Amino acid sequence: MKPFAIARSWLLGLSLVLGLELPAWAGCGFPRGEGKTFFSLQPEVYQPRTRFDQKGRLQQALSEYGETRLNLFTETGLSDQLTLNLNTSYVFIENRFASGADTVTQRNQGLRDLELGLRHTWGEGDPFFSAQLTALIPPGYATENTPLPLGYGVFGYDFSLGAAANVELGSLPAFFDSCLTFRDYLGYPGDRLKANLTLGADLTPELQAILALDGDFTLGNGAPLLFGDLAVQDPNYDSLKLSGQLNWRLEGGLTLGLGGFQFLTGRNTNAGGGFTGYVWLSY
Repeated sequence: MKPFAIARSWLLGLSLVLGLELPAWAGCGFPRGEGKTFFSLQPEVYQPRTRFDQKGRLQQALSEYGETRLNLFTETGLSDQLTLNLNTSYVFIENRFASGADTVTQRNQGLRDLELGLRHTWGEGDPFFSAQLTALIPPGYATENTPLPLGYGVFGYDFSLGAAANVELGSLPAFFDSCLTFRDYLGYPGDRLKANLTLGADLTPELQAILALDGDFTLGNGAPLLFGDLAVQDPNYDSLKLSGQLNWRLEGGLTLGLGGFQFLTGRNTNAGGGFTGYVWLSY
């Protein structure tokens, strides 16, 4: 069995905030705006067949792992500076591996952690700066007595700092968004440092392209979750992921998107890539 990387999804939307037309991005640096609400439903499929070993070398996976995720994200502007958001996923996971002459198949499904965050934004635009505190709330599933747990099963928090701005990419309207996050679980998992860098551009008034680079790095103070003598979750891993997506803006605040991601480098985690879709509604 091997640890798996949780592919972090970055969720998009359209809004009018503070009198400015902000880019289609609900990331880290931009405010939502008082009375504005954004809703996202995002399916994602990830079936890696390679992994990064302890020294970051690419090799064949030790088992056939697959994860199908349905992510739900919503946020609303409490004021022009305060944004409340909620993020969670329902996942189906499967792991298949050889044990002697037999093939063992493990399956599990359910909710991942609820992430409830409050973001404060400073600035009148170009750039915006933000800070967010997010509570990580486990749904209550057992983790210590299952060979394929859905999460760490402990409370935690994120503290994030962000910066964002509307820019131009040649003659195209574009935006920049960045985020640096410290994650602390109040239990066995180790502390982590996460970073995101995102650039988006309007190819046409209806079509938008976005590229994002996500880093996830352990701080070296975690211990694995054991099932008997077997480590079923190991928080001691690093990864660097490149994502891309195309968004099609429709009438009534509706956006449809299609994208994919690829892990570029890593250590002690799955490699490969996957694909995702998006349905966003802003009002």
